[in-house]
Amino acid sequence: MKYVTIIVRILLGLVILTPILGATGIFPAPTADLYTPAGWAFMEALMNSGYMFPLIAVTCAVALVLLIMNRTALAAVILAPFAINVACFHTFVEDAPISVSASLAYVLVGGTIYLLWINRKKYKALW
Repeated sequence: MKYVTIIVRILLGLVILTPILGATGIFPAPTADLYTPAGWAFMEALMNSGYMFPLIAVTCAVALVLLIMNRTALAAVILAPFAINVACFHTFVEDAPISVSASLAYVLVGGTIYLLWINRKKYKALW
């Protein structure tokens, strides 16, 4: 179990590094050719809002630091809403549940669910 958790933490760290690098300008900004028309309209609305991409980057950066510090229970709680929204975007808005970008979303969701499950005893105070 310990090795599985380490692998999940590494995979999650690599996946959530993507929005951080995108917001810092290391990765180029998304373009219309990467999305369907509905997906591009959604992404354009996010970009035009001016605060969503930085908010996503900060959220992912905090989760990444928590994963590095082995605070997986808190990292999973922080990542859960983001992971669900990314998976729903690819499934419903982008209408491409089977694609490379959707597979990264499923890694994000699967890893987050795994971390939530192994830390479930720590969440009793939340319920």
